[in-house]
Amino acid sequence: MSTPTADPPQTEDVATKPESGHSGWASDSYSDDFDYTPVSPWGPVALALGLAGLTAFLSVFGIGLSVVGILIGIAALLRIRAEQGTVKGMGFAVAGLVLSVCCCGLGTAKMVHLYNTEVPEGFQRVNFPMEISDKEFVYYGGARRLHPDVAPLIGTQVYLKGFMWETKSLTGLTEFVFLKDNGECCFGGSPQPYDMMVVYLEPDNPTDAYTGMVAVAGTLKANVNAGEGEPVYTVEAEIVKEAPTPF
Repeated sequence: MSTPTADPPQTEDVATKPESGHSGWASDSYSDDFDYTPVSPWGPVALALGLAGLTAFLSVFGIGLSVVGILIGIAALLRIRAEQGTVKGMGFAVAGLVLSVCCCGLGTAKMVHLYNTEVPEGFQRVNFPMEISDKEFVYYGGARRLHPDVAPLIGTQVYLKGFMWETKSLTGLTEFVFLKDNGECCFGGSPQPYDMMVVYLEPDNPTDAYTGMVAVAGTLKANVNAGEGEPVYTVEAEIVKEAPTPF
């Protein structure tokens, strides 16, 4: 009588058994590390300068800043393109360059418009430093006289720009000393008579004190016989305000 034989245990083919879990996890992670593309610092810098260029709508300094932004934006585009895809940031660079160009153009247009429209009707723009101060005075036989180029301005309505000096209060001013600039030549000592004027306003039309450039519109007068400590130039002002433009 033959003894029945048991079927041999079935074995799994280890070689063909599918692996459970995440196949190739370690190798995928290793590959992802090398797929990372860094951002070039040129892109964010160009964008930051583009945003800073928005100050071009407020000041000449902002216009200068936007010009720098244009140069940096162009340099950023060239640098990032030269890397041939090994760095990112082209979008930042393009956005920064576009912002800088727009701010420079529109800011300059606004400043030009303000300059062309800031002089009140009926007044003549006169450059205080160049057309009055730099002319100084002339002397004949020891007597002080106005320069021939300045004399025709006396008695006319002029629009001048300069700076207040040593105001006695911050508000309600009806009189103040008006200087051609705020340089050390004036604030470091007593200004020359041709570098200063005294501005007078009516009691019902006072002004506040300003630390920045001031625009004065009024009638220019002069007293060449003024003694020591007396003003040679005076302005009977109708308008005193912060200057819309710094030039």
